[in-house]
Amino acid sequence: MPYTLIIGNKNYSSWSMRAWLLLKFAGTPFEEISINLYSGDSQSKVKALGGQTGLVPVLKSGDTTVWDTLAITEFLYESFPKIWPASSQARARARSFCGEVHSSLSHLRDAMPMNTRGRHRQAPITPDVTNEVQRVSDIWTYCAENYDGPWMFGEFCGADIIFAPLASRFLTYDVTLTGVAYEYQQKLLAHPLVVEWFELGLKETACIEKFELPGIK
Repeated sequence: MPYTLIIGNKNYSSWSMRAWLLLKFAGTPFEEISINLYSGDSQSKVKALGGQTGLVPVLKSGDTTVWDTLAITEFLYESFPKIWPASSQARARARSFCGEVHSSLSHLRDAMPMNTRGRHRQAPITPDVTNEVQRVSDIWTYCAENYDGPWMFGEFCGADIIFAPLASRFLTYDVTLTGVAYEYQQKLLAHPLVVEWFELGLKETACIEKFELPGIK
């Protein structure tokens, strides 16, 4: 197979989800190697497979090894242009929005750890978390109002994939969206590739306690 993807637990690893969805969306075959995260030797295992930071995901193609999800996205784009919108203006906007996910939203991520099979979990909602949830909602609303089609930039693309784990987090922690942002979230959660990832996560038995926040009583 031309690609090998090293990922973490499907239930807990949001960046692994993105890389896996990208390859599935590209329609290219790949070998998958799964590493159980937060075990004593997980980072050393990833490093042994070529991921220099010890973090997942890692993509290998021949003699080339790429780590970090945005780097993987750009690497795959060179072979699969549908990963980004066709318009240069839309590509620039898509990359800007995805850059926000990559470099910010830290309060949201810390408060709402990824847990695709979790439901009705309690997260500590601070003003910073509320502001970042609103920012995601604003981005989805902006796209719905400025681009024709059901997805962020009309056709399904890498931007939708980068935002998919946020839609999952909002489901896990009962974050209530409204209007077109809510409608978009529901479409994203129902996308066949997202549904497939969720189903695979349900089959996992590993439990990472720090990502299992208590349920609503």
